[in-house]
Amino acid sequence: MSHYLKYFAAVYSITLILLVSILIYGLKLGIITLLPGLIASAFLSARHFVKKEQRLPNNKEKNKLVWGSTVIAMSMGFVVVFILIFMHPHAAADILINIGYAGRAANSLLVAVAIAIHGLIFHIAYNGYARYTLNKFS
Repeated sequence: MSHYLKYFAAVYSITLILLVSILIYGLKLGIITLLPGLIASAFLSARHFVKKEQRLPNNKEKNKLVWGSTVIAMSMGFVVVFILIFMHPHAAADILINIGYAGRAANSLLVAVAIAIHGLIFHIAYNGYARYTLNKFS
């Protein structure tokens, strides 16, 4: 499983670098543009698994792939957000003020929603898209 998680990390990091540099800074778009990169990376990773293994992942493998990829994506996302905040110190002060107003419950809810969205994307990739890819290759 570590091979497929490393593959996802490589694809997602390349996608993050491209999207951050081109879309966010070049075209002045927001951080939400990272979501298409996450979806594309998840689908490419699922396709890579099916192409290499010539089968769908079983439930145990799917569980490891979905949650392992979620942890990798969330960690990389936090690093990218940290770097973006570090590059703009004036925005960091505004973020800290807003975090203070939001409270712990709202921040916890946002993190839970982010985890759920990542899990859903990877579940769709390793369940639906993997099935589609296997039928396409067969």
